[in-house]
Amino acid sequence: MSIRRFRSGGRGFTLIELLVVMGILVVLAVLTGISVSQVSREARLSSGVNQVVAALGAARSYAIQNNTTTMLSFTVNVDRENLGEGEIVELVLSRATGEITTRYSGSQQWYDQRFVPVAGLPAVQLPRGIKVAGPLNTAYGDVPPGFGDGDELWVSQPGGAWRINGTDVVTDEIGRQIGVMFGPDGTMVTRNVQGAGGSGAVVWPYLDADRDRVPVIINHNGYGGSMRFVAYDAVGDECDVHPVQWLGVFDDEALRRARGDANWGLENGEDIRNSAITGWVDQYGVPIFFNRYTGVAEVSKP
Repeated sequence: MSIRRFRSGGRGFTLIELLVVMGILVVLAVLTGISVSQVSREARLSSGVNQVVAALGAARSYAIQNNTTTMLSFTVNVDRENLGEGEIVELVLSRATGEITTRYSGSQQWYDQRFVPVAGLPAVQLPRGIKVAGPLNTAYGDVPPGFGDGDELWVSQPGGAWRINGTDVVTDEIGRQIGVMFGPDGTMVTRNVQGAGGSGAVVWPYLDADRDRVPVIINHNGYGGSMRFVAYDAVGDECDVHPVQWLGVFDDEALRRARGDANWGLENGEDIRNSAITGWVDQYGVPIFFNRYTGVAEVSKP
């Protein structure tokens, strides 16, 4: 049986030779696609890290130049017309107003420290899918076993399936709003919010984004106790901010593809979600630490 040859002027090619060449081209195309995809993901993460470091530098400089305490908060925003696209993390620079108000919850009493966005300075948006994590530090209730007092547990902004609930855009994933605070001398302000000043008083900073002097607690899932004030699960939620002493920038989309997020919702899924974030950030995230003397952000390459 003869092998058919295809000619184009010169020496012909056998069908087998053409199939081999086509196979090689397919393999090269697949490998190129994988490589380009990997480069794209790494570029998004690198861009996000650079934006976070730049925003931290701006917050520190503002604190020094204006002799005031500043806070860089990591919030989320969602396009109401395209909920399926998910959330984008925004970096909001705010300043302390000097206003502290008292809040009561049953027999509990604590204080809210008001911060407002710096006028004329728009929020910086990170590349879609890139998020920022910080240590839980002081936890409401018990910290899952293996995470000490919460310093080893990473928490981040909310995500998952967003939906419209009345006038609000909400999700069932419990996120946390984290922030980095700088004093007037540019050094980082660290605080155990559940024992500020060693007095045992609870003092939580909050970002008054709408400037109405009232912390807007949306709490669409109706959480009880202290959880309703700290669960970050709605756009525009002015929940308690966790002041953190280090950060981790990571690719949340890659985490969800690799580990799955089907069981991350509501209070039962919060520990599962935070554990998944912690494992991922420890392995693939880019840590950002702060010089203890100057407050300057320093990137630690993984």
